[in-house]
Amino acid sequence: MRKKFIVPILIFFLLLNGCTKVAPTVIHNNSTSNKIPVLGSIEYVEKIQKIAKKTGNRSALSVIMMDVDKNGNELDNNESINIVRFHKLVSSLIYKIGYVDMETHYFRNQLNRAPKTLKGLIKLNKTLPINRRWILLNIRYSGYHIQGVDGEYNLKFVSYDDYCEAVYNKKGVLLNEKNDPINMGTYNYAAGIPKINAHVKFDMDPYLLWGNTLNSPQKGKYEINSGVNLAYINYKKHAASVYIYRKNLFGMQQGKVQ
Repeated sequence: MRKKFIVPILIFFLLLNGCTKVAPTVIHNNSTSNKIPVLGSIEYVEKIQKIAKKTGNRSALSVIMMDVDKNGNELDNNESINIVRFHKLVSSLIYKIGYVDMETHYFRNQLNRAPKTLKGLIKLNKTLPINRRWILLNIRYSGYHIQGVDGEYNLKFVSYDDYCEAVYNKKGVLLNEKNDPINMGTYNYAAGIPKINAHVKFDMDPYLLWGNTLNSPQKGKYEINSGVNLAYINYKKHAASVYIYRKNLFGMQQGKVQ
C-alpha cells in the first residue's frame, strides 16, 4: 500500500515546487519600471533633462517626439500644470538646439490642441477666467489663414499663452492638416522663448520654407506671400460683411480680442 501512494505524493510535491518557482518569474517580467511618465509631469521633465545632459538636446527632443506619438492623448486631458510644464520643456529644448529642422517643424502639428468646433471654443471660453481665454485675432494678424473661397470669414484664435492656434471656417469647423493645410493653425515654439524675433526664427521662417505640412500645396516664401496678398485683396471686397460677421462673434465670445 505504501509503495502505491509514494509515487503520486512525490509527483504532487514536485509539481507544487515547480509552480512556486515559476510564479515570481512571470511577475518580474511584467514590471512597469519602463513605463513612460505622464507628459509634462515632474518625473517626465527630469527624464528628458537627463537624456539631454547625456546625449544632447536634439536627442532629448527626439524622445519627446516618440513619446507624443505614443501618448499624445495625454496632452488633451492632462492637468493644466503638466501642460504648462510640457510646453516650457519643448520650447527650452528648441532654444538650446538653436534651429528648427523640417522634422521638428512638422512635429509642431502633433502638439497643437484646440476645440474641434467654433461653438466648442465659445462654450469653453465662457467657463474660463478672462486671462486664460482663447484670443480672437484681428484680420491684419490673420493674413496667412484667410486664403481661398470664403477664407475672409475664417477666424484665427490663439491660446492665452500663445502656444496653440485655432482657425475656424465660416461653418465653424476647425481647420487642420486634412481639410485645409494652407489656412490651418499651428503650434508656436517661440511662445516659451523670451527673445526678440524668436517667433520669426523658430516659427515663421520654417513655415515660409516648408509650409504647414509635408503635403501642403503651398510652400516657399514667394508662393506663400503671393497667396496672402490675394487674400487681403479678396478681404477688402467683402470687408463690410466680414465686419458684421466678426462683430457678432466678438460679442458671443466675450473674451479678449486683438
